[in-house]
Amino acid sequence: MLAFTILLIILLGNKFADSAIEYKWRAIDFDWPSNSVKQTSIKNGSFIIKNNLISGIKIYNNTVYLTIPRTKKGVPSTVNVVVQKHGEAILKPFPSWAMQKVGDCSAIQFAQSFEIDPVSGWMWIIDTGLHIIAEPGQFLCPAKLVIYDINARKVIRVHTFHETVAPKMRTYLNDIVIHKISGKPAYAYISDTGTSKLVVYDFRKDKSYTFSHKSMAAEQGAATTIDFDHTKFVSHTAINGIALSPDHRYLYYCPLSSFKLYRVPTSVLANENADISRSVKNLGKKVSQTGGMIAGSKSLYYGALNSNAVYKWDFSKDIAMAASVDDVTLKTQTQVVKDDSRMKWVDSFAMDTSGHLWFTVNDVPRFLQNTMDFSATGPYNMFIWKVDVGEKSYM
Repeated sequence: MLAFTILLIILLGNKFADSAIEYKWRAIDFDWPSNSVKQTSIKNGSFIIKNNLISGIKIYNNTVYLTIPRTKKGVPSTVNVVVQKHGEAILKPFPSWAMQKVGDCSAIQFAQSFEIDPVSGWMWIIDTGLHIIAEPGQFLCPAKLVIYDINARKVIRVHTFHETVAPKMRTYLNDIVIHKISGKPAYAYISDTGTSKLVVYDFRKDKSYTFSHKSMAAEQGAATTIDFDHTKFVSHTAINGIALSPDHRYLYYCPLSSFKLYRVPTSVLANENADISRSVKNLGKKVSQTGGMIAGSKSLYYGALNSNAVYKWDFSKDIAMAASVDDVTLKTQTQVVKDDSRMKWVDSFAMDTSGHLWFTVNDVPRFLQNTMDFSATGPYNMFIWKVDVGEKSYM
């Protein structure tokens, strides 16, 4: 029995030996111009420590970029890069403090997520605007897509979404993937949780439009219910996570409040007048409701919110077993990593060019219920994990 126990420990240790916490925070701090600026920001309410929670993550040239959505007031910077200062990991506004100014419609107001092209270094930032925390009568910046060249340090393009595409007070641009054709950007696909729609941006025409389908709405009877220490968090949330197949033929998506994974051909999405109802396919049931997801070269990775874990769907294996790629269904699902105390609400994913999967954990139910302890002696609230999966990004 002792020998079996030792063997089990070794096997489990090997299974998770290539997963590690890269960063962890009780509370987020920033690379301020000076301490006086920080103290002034705390005093006037433009920096409220307990209202800052990491969400989106992307990796470029071994640098970690993060978003802090402005779901509450007091978030000084919504797009950031992780830097080290005095031995601590803090967030530096990216590309600058000026680009984070609240109320300046030329700046970034509310970024839930983004994508970075690993080849060009272009960062595609989706900006919902500021309506969630807007004061009555306050001017509302329209939602937009900002394309920023990290290497050249300049804005490539800003596309402002028309009110019919991303209506103020309703839109919530959640996640984004980039579709390239012959190595050049062609389309961006964006999930709009607020309107239960899919937004398509045609880069070559600088034009955007939407698609709607019943599969994008929150599924009745599949509300995301998380039980943390006997406290239930219930969410009825529409289309959230999206992922693009490595051959760029299919877009995968799912509502947060659903176990189902759906797929639609990108060839259909290229036609803004297409009827996608004939093309949407229900691929099957995931092991859990999930928020973010990402496609690698062989698998689709997603957070299992009810299990404090990350799972993967090995689509390359299921495609090989299917009659054709069009007949594939969600079969081969395996657990990648699990941690009941430090993977509470796996949120957003990224992949680097060395075969590692990165993801954020932020315990968002406690944050939204205002029960998170941000004190210096409290528990760690936010984590960034890195796992060796031997795959590279869909891009």
